[in-house]
Amino acid sequence: MRPLRLTMQAFGSYGKRTVIDFEQTNQNLFLITGDTGAGKTTIFDAIVFALYGEASSGMNKKNGTELQSQYVDPGVEPFVELVFSEAAGDSREEYTIRRVPRHVRPLKRGTGVKEESESVALTMPDGSEYPQKETDRKLEKIVGLTKSQFMQVVMIAQGEFMELLRAKSDDKKMIFRKLFHTELYAKIVDELGKRRKGKQQEMAQIRTVCQTEVSHVDVPEDYEQAEELTELKKRIVSSDQLSAVDMERLLGDLGYLCDVLKERCDQAQKEYDAADRKHLEKRDAYTAGIQLLKRFDELEQADQELSGCASEEDEIRKAEEKIRRISGAYEIQAVYQRYMDAARTLESKKKNLAEQE
Repeated sequence: MRPLRLTMQAFGSYGKRTVIDFEQTNQNLFLITGDTGAGKTTIFDAIVFALYGEASSGMNKKNGTELQSQYVDPGVEPFVELVFSEAAGDSREEYTIRRVPRHVRPLKRGTGVKEESESVALTMPDGSEYPQKETDRKLEKIVGLTKSQFMQVVMIAQGEFMELLRAKSDDKKMIFRKLFHTELYAKIVDELGKRRKGKQQEMAQIRTVCQTEVSHVDVPEDYEQAEELTELKKRIVSSDQLSAVDMERLLGDLGYLCDVLKERCDQAQKEYDAADRKHLEKRDAYTAGIQLLKRFDELEQADQELSGCASEEDEIRKAEEKIRRISGAYEIQAVYQRYMDAARTLESKKKNLAEQE
């Protein structure tokens, strides 16, 4: 922020309308001199009042009617108007701020005085007037500093320079960050910090997963480097900071162990395949033997049945003869039955004939 022109009227020790043109001389450094009470501090108060609505130092605050000049008629309206520029890329934009402090004025009718409230008007570089309710917040955004910070780094009141030197590191950091517009780098630092924290969390998760997986590694006791590999495994599992060197070494050793185990596995597979073939052959031979044994059992049972049949052959023959005779008797019985039926019919016919005769 660069002040260009300051106008004061009925403000502090300046009763009449006074204009200070900071562009009158082509220089960036000014020296304000004068006797005690000449109004040097009032110039600074006017600039701060125009921007923040309060002209004060930390020890001697002034606002409201205290700023109204006692050297002019009460009917003269007090005000401060500041024209200043602010960098906007390669160019600079001009703003005009006019602020009227709270003051008293004579009544237009009758006797007595009336207190007028404070008012403010901000003219933007395009000539438009900014809404009064949002002016103070907009000015703070344009200047880039709060009133407290502005008083510490731009408009340092007499005897208060030590406040900046004694300010806390965090307060100084905020002040200089806004003063030199380094918020972007602070955001970058915060973003990098968040990313770093995120990566640290990812690393912690990866470390936990790695340690969990390493704890599941089972080293064969007959392995030639079993003791060394087991010690390395314990060191990795119990370590708070996972060492990439240890992990690479472990992975290398495990790769070699996997090759050894693969050879053993291939040899064991060959032995298993050979044993499985023998097993299948024995199983087939066993199954064939079981079937043959069943056939022998069946043959033996058939021989026993055949022997039993041979011992009962006579009885069977006698039974067959009886069967034959019984069958013949059944046939004779049928013929006899027919004969008896015919004889009864004949007898009946004879009796009937005799009766007819």
